[in-house]
Amino acid sequence: MRYSEDQSTVRETEWNIPFFGSAIQNETCRRREELLSRNDPRQKEPARLNEAEQAASAAERYAHLLELIDTVHQSCGESADWSRIAALEPPYGRGEKGPREQQAETRLREFKPTRLQKLLKQDAVIRQQLEDELERAKEEDRLEYSRWKSAADFARDILEGNRTAYLRVLEEFAPLNDLLALGSGLEFAVLDPTTVEVELDVNSGQIIPHESKRLAEDGTLVTVPLDVEDQNALEYKYACGCAFRIARELFALLPLETVLVHARDTKINRESGQEEYVTVLSIRFDRDTLSGLDGGTETCPPLLEHFHHHVKFDAAYGFLPVEQVDRI
Repeated sequence: MRYSEDQSTVRETEWNIPFFGSAIQNETCRRREELLSRNDPRQKEPARLNEAEQAASAAERYAHLLELIDTVHQSCGESADWSRIAALEPPYGRGEKGPREQQAETRLREFKPTRLQKLLKQDAVIRQQLEDELERAKEEDRLEYSRWKSAADFARDILEGNRTAYLRVLEEFAPLNDLLALGSGLEFAVLDPTTVEVELDVNSGQIIPHESKRLAEDGTLVTVPLDVEDQNALEYKYACGCAFRIARELFALLPLETVLVHARDTKINRESGQEEYVTVLSIRFDRDTLSGLDGGTETCPPLLEHFHHHVKFDAAYGFLPVEQVDRI
C-alpha cells in the first residue's frame, strides 16, 4: 500500500486527532517554516523592490537555504500519543442523554412565563426558542460523541497496524510538507505494521545552489559560481538530512520499529553519458538507535555511521548509484 506527495471544552479537544486540526510544532519546525517562507525556490523577487533591496533579499535567501540544508535533519514534530487517545473515556454513556441535552431539558422544564410575558403573548415564542435549543443541544452532544468515537476507533486502528490508517496520517498530517515546498518528492509504502519504506526524490538540480551570493560593502550583490565539490557536499548533506528528518517524523507519528529511506536522484552515467534515475543513498533506521541520538547537535553525514546504509560518494563526482538496503 503506497501514498505519494508531490498541512468547546478542554475534554473535547483531547480527542481531536492531530490531523483533524493543526499539528503542534516545536521551535525548530517553526524556524524551518519561517526560512521556507523566505526561500521558496519558486518565489520570485518582488518587482516593487529597488536594486539594493533585491540584492539584499537574494543574499539573505541564499543564507537561508544554506541554513535549511544544515538543519533539515533536526526533529520537527511532536509525538502522537495514540494509546492515550484510544483510552479516552466517552463524553457520556452510550444510550444516555448528553450533558447539553440534559441542561436544555432542565431549562425547558423549569420555564415559567411571567405575567408580562403572557400578556405580551411572548410565552409561546420563548418556549419555542427553548425547544429549538434542546434540539441543537442534542445535535451538539451527538457530534461530540461521534468525534470521540472516530478518534478512539482511529487510534485503535493505528495501534493495531492498520495500513490505511497509517497512510491517512501521512496524507492528512503532512509532516514533511517543507521538503515538498523545496522541491523534493516523497512516496510511502507500508510494508507491515512496524515497517514503512520511503522513496525520496532529492531533486538536487532544483534545490542545490550553483552559485554563492553575498552583499559587497557597497550593497551590491556578489555572485560567485560554486565549485563542483561544494555543490556535491551540499547535496550529500541535504540528502542525508532529509533521510533522518523523514525517519524522525515517521517514528513520532506511527508505532514503527523500522523506517527504510531510499534517496533517489537523476545522475549522469559516466560510462554512457546518459541521465539515469538512481538510488544514491539508502538507510535502514531503527527506532531505538535513532531515539538515542541528539539530532540537534550531531550533524549529517556523520550521523549515517549509526545505521546500516549504502552510499558511494566522491567529492569530485558526487553520488554514485547504490543498491537499496534490505528490510532485515
